[in-house]
Amino acid sequence: MILSKNLQIITIILSLCISCTTEPKVSIKASIAKYNLANEIYAKISKEHFFKDQALVTINPKLGKALIKQLDSQKIYFTKDEILYFTNKFMSAADDVEISTSYELVNLYFNRLIEATNYQIKAIQKDNFDFNKLEEILIENDLQEFRNTNIELRKIWVKLAKNDVLTSMLTDKSEEEAIELIAKRYKNRLRRVSQRNEEDIFSIVMNNLTGLFDPHSSYMSPKSAEDFEMTMSLNLEGIGALLTTEDDYPIIVSVVPGGPAEKSGKIDPDDKIVKVKQIQEAKTDSVDVVGWRIDEVVQLIRGEAGTQLELEIIPAKTEDLSERKWVLLTREEVKLEEQAAKSLIVDVPYGNGNFKIGIIDLPAFYIDFKAWRGKDPNFRSSSKDVEDILNQFNLKNVDAVIVDLRGNSGGSLYEANKLTGLFVSAGPTLQVKESNGNIRPWGDARAKQAWKKPMAVMVDRYSASASEIFAGAIQDYHRGLIIGHQTFGKGTVQQLGDLTSGQLKLTESKFYRVTGSGMQNKGVEPDITLPATWDIEESGESSLDFALPWDQIRSTPFKKFNFNKDILGQVRVAHGKRILESPDLQYILDIRKRYDEQQDKKSLSVNIDARRAEKKDRQHWVLETENKRRAAKSLEIFKTFEDLEEFNKNKEDIDIDHQNDYLLKEGTLILSDYIYLNANLLLSEAA
Repeated sequence: MILSKNLQIITIILSLCISCTTEPKVSIKASIAKYNLANEIYAKISKEHFFKDQALVTINPKLGKALIKQLDSQKIYFTKDEILYFTNKFMSAADDVEISTSYELVNLYFNRLIEATNYQIKAIQKDNFDFNKLEEILIENDLQEFRNTNIELRKIWVKLAKNDVLTSMLTDKSEEEAIELIAKRYKNRLRRVSQRNEEDIFSIVMNNLTGLFDPHSSYMSPKSAEDFEMTMSLNLEGIGALLTTEDDYPIIVSVVPGGPAEKSGKIDPDDKIVKVKQIQEAKTDSVDVVGWRIDEVVQLIRGEAGTQLELEIIPAKTEDLSERKWVLLTREEVKLEEQAAKSLIVDVPYGNGNFKIGIIDLPAFYIDFKAWRGKDPNFRSSSKDVEDILNQFNLKNVDAVIVDLRGNSGGSLYEANKLTGLFVSAGPTLQVKESNGNIRPWGDARAKQAWKKPMAVMVDRYSASASEIFAGAIQDYHRGLIIGHQTFGKGTVQQLGDLTSGQLKLTESKFYRVTGSGMQNKGVEPDITLPATWDIEESGESSLDFALPWDQIRSTPFKKFNFNKDILGQVRVAHGKRILESPDLQYILDIRKRYDEQQDKKSLSVNIDARRAEKKDRQHWVLETENKRRAAKSLEIFKTFEDLEEFNKNKEDIDIDHQNDYLLKEGTLILSDYIYLNANLLLSEAA
């Protein structure tokens, strides 16, 4: 695109303004090696990615938009003129990946972040915030425009600093203590920015580039590749959690199945870490890690197996950042056996008798590849462990089985095939379409059905990849019920490839159900949908930028089991009736209603009385809602919110908590309805 003469003049002026806005503090230029590596990455994507038909003339403008969105999603660092300047520069580029402009944009962001932070430090040190003033901050960023001037930006920075201090005061700190803490966090942020190097900037740019093709392709620097290999080998001694940073906070991305974080039952994806406290050390003061580099946080959390630490957590779905909880964890090496399938048999009262329901909790699709490749007959795998459990269930005359895949983000596709075979015998499990268009079915030709009685699979929005393959196959074969929430919708396969420096993870194929329906972006829709405490559309593949679309291919031959749709309708009716009658399920609906109400908020008050009232209201609601549930079940009610907090803190961790896992309990009742109706159908047919 050729700019007009006037626009060229404006661009030059803006360029000069940008360079003189603040004294340059970060000025990193791209080396020749990084220029070459960027074009190597793009060439590799263009040749090997599943969806590769995108040209640089469209890529560079998209890269600019992606970078702006990542760096300034809140629209608090860049002005309108700066956005126009960079948009035009990216639009003008066509021959190569626009590295120089990308670096210029990231440099501006870091310099503006330094400017904003220094301005905020000065603002809080003046100690003249009026917390009694009726004032608000807009939190609906999509409705905001970029500001016209730096003066407007500074006004926002001051409000944000005021809110940071206020939020800290709401955790029972004095104003002086809060100011001291926030000042320390801001200085940590400055230190973190000052430590940025070219690899940091290059990684930001390249991961935005790979993200334009799909959210699961990524560039890994040599250091990142090394950390990834260590994580995959599960040889790290720590808490078993993957971390990133967002708005200065270390964020839990995911927890490793079988790791301390997962086993605690008190840490969830998107939780924010505020403080880390080493228990065994003589000095046990907690360390505030907000504003730290993520590698420093990881290093602080890692440690020798057997040692303990406490994390101060801000829960993911909280209404107020002042809400905190402490979680005690014992570091340990995550071992394969910790990921192993767990089982429980429960007696479910039904009519004049009861059904024996076997529950299999499968946190991941695992296999000891080293032992398997070494032809060790005793190698561990998810399918072998589940088969052993099923054999025990058969010996104990279990009536039906639930395979619980909630929170199971996947693992070995080989194991997904093997596990499916235990329930449907030999046959295709899925179809794989490669980037060259070739389609091939996958299955276990030697599979033998280990379980022939009724079954169900429980899934949620965090059930992904191999979990979706298994659940989709069970549904397509009409082998059992799928209960829960729509799954994640990840229907792609990635491969790692070496680069001149670092590695590239690329999406090179998609998988499809045996019916030909794509798993990508859509996932598996449950036969019976359970209530959810939050809007599942806010997560999953469909919520990610540049996610590959859903599509379908031809079906592959497979033999369905007998299935009566009328029975499914009756099961849904019975479930709907229980929702109206169950205090536990109504409790979930109450939480969801509250969540929806809070999502409608467009602003946040920075008035201390208003925020204290909001916090008190939230605590009152939590106490009232829990007590309503308990009263309906003739349980002892809590007198205060603090009593409830103490009760939750001291809850015993149980591998499979059938009684307190309300959705799992409902799953056993749904399966019991299914067993009963099937039995009656068989009896009527025989008559």
